[in-house]
Amino acid sequence: MAAVCFAGMCFYIQAALRAFLAAHFASSLEASRLEKSIRLEPGNAEYYDLLGRNLALSGPSLDPAIQNFQTAVRLNPYEARYWLDLAGAYQIAGRTQEQGDSVEQAALAEPTSPHVAWEAANFFVVQGDPDRALRYFRVVLANDPEAVNSALQLCWRATGNVEKIVAQALPPIPEVYLSFLRLLITQQETVGAETVWANLVGLNKPFSGRLALPYFRLLLTKQEPAAAKTAWEQLSRIDPSIKAYLPTRENLVINGGFEQNMLNGGFDWWYNTYPQAALAIDTTEFRSGSRSLSVTFDGHSVPGAPILQYVPVKPNTTYEFSAESRSEDIDTASGPRFAVVDAYTNQSYVLTDDTLGTTPWRPQRARFRTGPDTNLVLLEIVRDPAKPLIRGKFWVDDVTLTESATQGS
Repeated sequence: MAAVCFAGMCFYIQAALRAFLAAHFASSLEASRLEKSIRLEPGNAEYYDLLGRNLALSGPSLDPAIQNFQTAVRLNPYEARYWLDLAGAYQIAGRTQEQGDSVEQAALAEPTSPHVAWEAANFFVVQGDPDRALRYFRVVLANDPEAVNSALQLCWRATGNVEKIVAQALPPIPEVYLSFLRLLITQQETVGAETVWANLVGLNKPFSGRLALPYFRLLLTKQEPAAAKTAWEQLSRIDPSIKAYLPTRENLVINGGFEQNMLNGGFDWWYNTYPQAALAIDTTEFRSGSRSLSVTFDGHSVPGAPILQYVPVKPNTTYEFSAESRSEDIDTASGPRFAVVDAYTNQSYVLTDDTLGTTPWRPQRARFRTGPDTNLVLLEIVRDPAKPLIRGKFWVDDVTLTESATQGS
């Protein structure tokens, strides 16, 4: 029994010593020492792969390198790196078919690895095989958030086909769809963006409504207010916070009392920031509720307040507009006014009297009828004329637009 134990111990020590010496020789990465490592441990795929790399860089021919890579993948076909090293050698040798086969074997070895999938996808893009490339880009898009934009750009350049990218490359992740949507928006691809939006809504998965605001800018710019209105309603079902920004029968203006935080997009208020006409939410001065919008003019010439809202309307329909405003020390020859114009033709429907000096809260009202082709109006705070210098403070609250109960010209 003692002899058996002693023999076993000797065998273990010998095996451990071989492994130690093999690793020691391999650490130098020199071809002659790697060959010693292989002789000590001929079943270790890592040493064949390392020797293949050495010979690929320094050998007079690629054949020995390829042979070592082939041995590595035969010994361990589940290590994607070995297959990619073999594919790289085939690429240099001009053996494209074998390169493609090795790339696909690498992807099979590690099917969820974004690095491996990226290599495979790029190979098939170069080979002019976008369908196979999209399959691997899907793995990248599903597993590497930092590579999403780059992968989508390559998908778009390789195919230019929105339906194909959606069907073959996009995983069911809303953020990926939104990234593709943003790419199409920068390309002004309205039809494609609408396709992506429909599929995004079809996922029935939640995401932040603010991430979709650029889509509404595209639709409104491309004069598709009906599509934007439908999409806004869809968004309110996906993101419940958007429900607070839906129009009502009593008021088509969204957030007319400024009680909600402004989204700066969609059908809520859009605004810019510049010091000559500084916007702020005032919680100490208001007509109703607990907040109002203030505009502070600093003495420069500005065309109005840098805030506006798009409001869908019906053609040939009468509307009632109203807003509350007050002012403090407005010093100018041309004070702020409310204006309602056709969003696309700029036809003027409302231009209220301007406000000067210091005034208490007071209503501004107007009645107007839309034209036969008007389906979207723009609500603004303007100055007409716009050039005179202006200083002082102006408050706005309770902005409303309703369809008139008595329709008439």
